[in-house]
Amino acid sequence: MPELEPPKKTPDPKDKSGQTESPDPIKKLHKMSTTAGVGSQDYVAINNAAIVSVILGLCTALAFLGVPFLVIGAAGIVSGVIALLQIRHSNGTQGGSALAILGILLSLVLAGSVAASSFLEWNRQRDDERDIDKVLEQLGQYIAAEQYDKAYQLFSPDFQMAIRPDVFRVQLQAYQQYFGKIDGMTSNDLFQFATTQGIQTAQTQAIVRFQQPTTKSTTQPVATLERRVPTGLYKLNGQWRIAGMEIFRKPGQ
Repeated sequence: MPELEPPKKTPDPKDKSGQTESPDPIKKLHKMSTTAGVGSQDYVAINNAAIVSVILGLCTALAFLGVPFLVIGAAGIVSGVIALLQIRHSNGTQGGSALAILGILLSLVLAGSVAASSFLEWNRQRDDERDIDKVLEQLGQYIAAEQYDKAYQLFSPDFQMAIRPDVFRVQLQAYQQYFGKIDGMTSNDLFQFATTQGIQTAQTQAIVRFQQPTTKSTTQPVATLERRVPTGLYKLNGQWRIAGMEIFRKPGQ
């Protein structure tokens, strides 16, 4: 009977075997591009190195507390560069370029500010050290030439109020009678600076040299070694003045 016969299949003209190809969606998946959807995803992950770079950039402010913290700024710059490279090669799956650039800029600006400030401070300190050396050298030259009035002017007003010029001369002569005639002075190139009530102070040791006798017969004592004399100074109107030396004692002490 015709109604019991199975329906005839229309052969596909493209099928040489005369059989109809059954639709198989899984079989056709291999024809899809392996990169389909890449770059058009709804969610793009933020690169971790970019986040770290921003955090390190902010932490670079700690360098104002000490120069060793500048290493944080260097780490922030390195993290930012790594982040940019990773994002560039992520084929659009990672973001955060703006964060990486921000981290690099923060590290550069803060670290640069600290470095510049430290350099200026170091340069000012070197100038102060040279000025103190000049003061001590002048003091040694004036004493060696017995120009005690000029030597006295190198001391601070507070010192001059405590020790009068005649006492200054007597104590200086007594020191030379005991140790020998002073030939010159200089610093030991070691300084400790501080600021007290807005006044810059310094501590060092003056190296005192003594003249050697020209003949063997002498009644003057001769120091065979240089002596180190603790010395304090402070800056007054842009000039360093000697505030005290172990050579001198206030009357009554």
